[in-house]
Amino acid sequence: MRYRALMLDFYGTLVAEDEVLVARIAERVAGASRRGASAGEVRARWADGFSRICAGVHGADFRTQREIEQASLEAAAEHFDARIDVAELCAEMFAYWAAPTPLPGAAEFLSAYDGPICIVSNIDTADLRSAISGLGWELERVVTSESCRAYKPRPEMFRAALAILGCEPSEVLHVGDSPRSDIVGAAGSGIDVAWVNATERALPAELAARPRHTIRSVAEVLPLLG
Repeated sequence: MRYRALMLDFYGTLVAEDEVLVARIAERVAGASRRGASAGEVRARWADGFSRICAGVHGADFRTQREIEQASLEAAAEHFDARIDVAELCAEMFAYWAAPTPLPGAAEFLSAYDGPICIVSNIDTADLRSAISGLGWELERVVTSESCRAYKPRPEMFRAALAILGCEPSEVLHVGDSPRSDIVGAAGSGIDVAWVNATERALPAELAARPRHTIRSVAEVLPLLG
């Protein structure tokens, strides 16, 4: 099948996720906990709180990714009775969002692909624009959760990207690394998905949607385009 355009997730697809920072922050919160929490317990509660907030805020109730990240970490720190400066911990993460590390092959792929691209990212608009600019990439078409006031996997971001690209769902391939945000979101809008699975993860058993393609990196997208 030949696709007229691409939608690309950004963090975890073109640039490295903030996993090292997340692990480091969880360790610091665990170290400050008066309840003897492990870093794994902190990380799990933080992630659960983050996901629940994202799922519940859209439209008039929308909150930015930065707000949600800090609120969910504050809740986790409070739960584990950790007396620690959460704002300081989050500042390091926010700095990374604005200046992330590109994944191997990402720059080469962007140089080789000459069709339309729209970035579809849950990260706040200013952080995403800063990241793109800092990397010197020419990616003008951008849809963020902040611009749509909704988070993936809700359909608003995918609809906005289709409108920007001027394409029907069947004419676009979405490339992303998150099973729930990218696979469920894009497939729910009738868009084929190439799932970036660099570490050979298993898809969640309860996930009804399935990707059309599974790849290890964005560098493997070109042969899928016909």
